Amino acid sequence: MASLKRASKLLEDVICPICMEILRNPVTIDCGHNFCLQCINQVGETTENLQCPLCKLPVNKNTFRPNKLLASIAEKIQAMDHAEFQPEEEPRCRKHKEKFYYFCEENGEFLCVVCRESRDHKTHEVTVIDEAAQNYKVQIETQLQILGQNDKKIIKEKTEGEGAIQVFRAQVHLERLKILEEFKRVRQRLEEEERFLLSRLSWLEQEGVKQLEEYVTDADGQLTTLRNLTRSLKNRLQAPPMELLEGIKDILGRSKEFKIYSPTPVPMNLEKKMSEAKARHKSIIESLKKLTDNLKTKGKEDKSTFLNSLDKRDKKNWYLLQKNNSELLSSVPMTLDSTSADPNLTFSQGLKEASLYVVDGKSNTQAKPRQLHPFHCVRGFPGLSSGLGVWEVEIQGPPGMVGIVGVVTELPQGSQIQKSGPSCLWALRISSSGCQPITNRNFRVNLPICVRKVGVYVDYDHGDVVFYDAITNKHIYTFQTSFDKHVFPIFGLQTARSSITLSP
Repeated sequence: MASLKRASKLLEDVICPICMEILRNPVTIDCGHNFCLQCINQVGETTENLQCPLCKLPVNKNTFRPNKLLASIAEKIQAMDHAEFQPEEEPRCRKHKEKFYYFCEENGEFLCVVCRESRDHKTHEVTVIDEAAQNYKVQIETQLQILGQNDKKIIKEKTEGEGAIQVFRAQVHLERLKILEEFKRVRQRLEEEERFLLSRLSWLEQEGVKQLEEYVTDADGQLTTLRNLTRSLKNRLQAPPMELLEGIKDILGRSKEFKIYSPTPVPMNLEKKMSEAKARHKSIIESLKKLTDNLKTKGKEDKSTFLNSLDKRDKKNWYLLQKNNSELLSSVPMTLDSTSADPNLTFSQGLKEASLYVVDGKSNTQAKPRQLHPFHCVRGFPGLSSGLGVWEVEIQGPPGMVGIVGVVTELPQGSQIQKSGPSCLWALRISSSGCQPITNRNFRVNLPICVRKVGVYVDYDHGDVVFYDAITNKHIYTFQTSFDKHVFPIFGLQTARSSITLSP
């Protein structure tokens, strides 16, 4: 049977598509198809602009190439017994030896004429095979559209969820900065309390990282399942009717049963613990101003509440974190580096605020070109060469003000950011009409988000630069890159009488 099938296939390759006989004097035309020389010449006599009868591409009558190999094969086939080329018989009913004509919708079986009238199928809904295949093709196409929409929805939710988790991590790190700044004033008496609060933030950061990994794994798992279903359905569309219908109900059932589940990016228990931590930090700062002697008692209560809120697994992770974190990571609050600043900027005593003024209606003149035209820029201090960094900045000024906030790599003195070859700037241009992610190479799509106070979170080791609304804690945009140099915060003002205020 296999040899007959191969022989029949070989015969198909030497049949002229015009006369449907074995090729005589075969020639190959421009598009690569083969015809009898006489047949293709006859077609050319009927038209001035000859086209291939199969693919309709233009053909030059003067470029027909004799195909000697195909001619040799055709001669050998003509000398063979034509009985060898009888086509393979169509599948037949094993019970009645008749050809299949129908498809039973209820049982998903192929039926011959006798089966159709039998008691087993007489009351069933039965359709002609070609008609059934066409009906299921429509269902497959509909299902593919639904799966395609679900694919886009999962990708969108995955992106939004990743952003929410990154902002959560930024808030954790920002709270760490606030705590460190306040505890410097009373370090000696509050050593134990500070260690606990920072440990909790470290634990929350660790949980945030775990949640990001779990969220991405869940989303990728859904995408994999969905795309496997999509690929199976697409393959069915290309299959012959019987192959298409084989097990069709099972695969369609699985695709119809596919449901998107949307895991929460940041679980409520983590959000609750973060809210409790932030509330506690605020309470501590207020308490420090009133009565520092109360901190020890309140700290013990807070620690007890937090530990009691952990289940057995979380408590085990907590104590493991305490064991591993013999030395907690320290962070330094950000200040403005006035030595790197544009001469038009003026600074507050604590180097937390910069303002842009004018003299006689014009900005102060300067000998050197601006580092990032048209902005008057200043770098933040300290920079990053590893680890995490987070800061928030509030931009104030008249209507129509424009400013930028972001990070820049360390450049030679006097260098201009726009003229630097490799990527060296990742920033957010902020105006009254919205935000625009920018690099030194291009401007990205405009985001219709009006923001007054923006947070920047940098994960140096993973190459993430995350921007978020520091008032609502909503994610704005994330750059994903890689750093090979020291990076510094950068702030810029374009509009006169505008200012930036840095926190914490």
